[in-house]
Amino acid sequence: MAPNPRLEAESEESRPLASYEEGEELPDDDSVSSLSRDWSSFEEDGHQLQPLDQSANQPGTQPPTQGTLTRLNGIALVISLQIGSGIFATPAQVSQFVPSPGAGLAVWFLGGLMVWTGAASFIELGLRVPSNGGIQEYLRAAYGDVAGFLFTWVWVAIAKPATNSIIATIFAGYISRAFGGDWPTWALKLMSLICVGIITGINCMGATAGATAANVFLVLKLGALGSIIVVGLLTLLWGNGEGAPASDGGWFGSVPIEGSVEQDGMAGIWTAVGNFATAVFGATYCYGGWETIGFVLGDMKNPARDLPVVMNFSMVTVIIGFVLFNAALYVVIPIDVIRTSAAPAAEFARRTFGGWGGILLSVIISISAMGALNSNIFATAKICVKASHRAYFPKIIANFHCATPRDEVDYINETLWMLPKTLRWPFIRASEATRKLRWHKSVPLFAHLLNGVLSALYALVGNFNGLITFIGMAEYSCFLLSVIGVFILRAREARKSTGPSLVPRTWTGNPIIFSTLSSLLILRVLMTEPLQALAICGVQTVGLGVFYSRFGFGGTPTTV
Repeated sequence: MAPNPRLEAESEESRPLASYEEGEELPDDDSVSSLSRDWSSFEEDGHQLQPLDQSANQPGTQPPTQGTLTRLNGIALVISLQIGSGIFATPAQVSQFVPSPGAGLAVWFLGGLMVWTGAASFIELGLRVPSNGGIQEYLRAAYGDVAGFLFTWVWVAIAKPATNSIIATIFAGYISRAFGGDWPTWALKLMSLICVGIITGINCMGATAGATAANVFLVLKLGALGSIIVVGLLTLLWGNGEGAPASDGGWFGSVPIEGSVEQDGMAGIWTAVGNFATAVFGATYCYGGWETIGFVLGDMKNPARDLPVVMNFSMVTVIIGFVLFNAALYVVIPIDVIRTSAAPAAEFARRTFGGWGGILLSVIISISAMGALNSNIFATAKICVKASHRAYFPKIIANFHCATPRDEVDYINETLWMLPKTLRWPFIRASEATRKLRWHKSVPLFAHLLNGVLSALYALVGNFNGLITFIGMAEYSCFLLSVIGVFILRAREARKSTGPSLVPRTWTGNPIIFSTLSSLLILRVLMTEPLQALAICGVQTVGLGVFYSRFGFGGTPTTV
């Protein structure tokens, strides 16, 4: 593979490309070829796939270097990732599919317990495959390279951009409450597209929010969440709320769901199960982030000791926080009002603090949503770049399709040879216009553009509830296969060794419970949303075609 000329030279004679001013003559090919590559760990060896990091080469062994993340670091990371912008909008979606506030709280509690069983299973997976690849490495270890490829494919094509569109939708819903109240659907979609466009453009220019800004966004989210919990508790004690228990239905009295038809017998039970499954997917979307500890496991100081504590403490904290947050909403706002609100937290603030309180909280949540979108878009681009270096995606995504900037014209002409020269000219001009960003500043421009286009597409054609179930089916299919991998890796270990297991095992009931419930949820939503399931299968089918056309049929599971 040709060297990447974006990096600084290792020798004094070589000069970093980043030091060249615009218009200054670039170094010749020989000079560029002497530059070192920063992606050496992602090199492609023929058609053999290499791990995303060196620790992935030997699953089941401890990473060769001592990590730096402490137990407290891990807890802070998982909690901050789980408490996202979704918690400020998803209560409305959950409430649309439950008959009462009490049932809504049950969904949040049971959804949290279900996620906890998955997190406990991921503890064992993380200790068996202690690398920074997370789910991708778990799937590769259990099923082989094709499973890791399909995970990346689904994550980049569905999960990440659809999540971006949901965050943009949350931004639009809350900013509309701050400026003018309820907006029509087309206006909300337009605002979502503008949000995606602005954040994508900022990242394409190479500007990203630093650690300080990320901490500010986190403080805003936690502050909004904590203030609602405290005010909701005080409202319950004073008896001033308009929701439960003061409302006619109280906590468990059924409030008819608008548009629903009463059904008896098995039809009614089946409908209730379907509604419950959809509501649980909404709750589990908010709990998302529990699986991310696997991406930094290789950097933990003592994974065997710290990982169970990190996961268990984080899950208990987040479950309690989410249940209390939703209880506060139900105390202040009647459930039928929550169901129709695009910004339930803003409605809470309006009812407790007045009009200005609603506006202030709407602005705070909007700002935190933009921060979350920025982080997500940046992270998605990194996934695309790593996948490109692993030969999962075209080389141009990571901008190592050419040895030097001058080679791009020939590359474009060779790649687009079927187009007339006049139609190739815009691509050549675009490559020249973005050369400094891509080659001097190492901006993954094409990865950002790919992610931005997909995010905008989902925001345009999707809606909040539909995207929740779409992401749920895509993500939980991967989670399900990962957790089933616990039994595969255990069986493989048992065949190789007659002694006791060297890896601490989670309670066997955890992967069984998670796998069973996930399968039932996916099956029920698949039956109610067959087009979404067909779209996911279509993406996976295309991914399989790309994988086997690129790597052939010789892939074998990674042994553990």
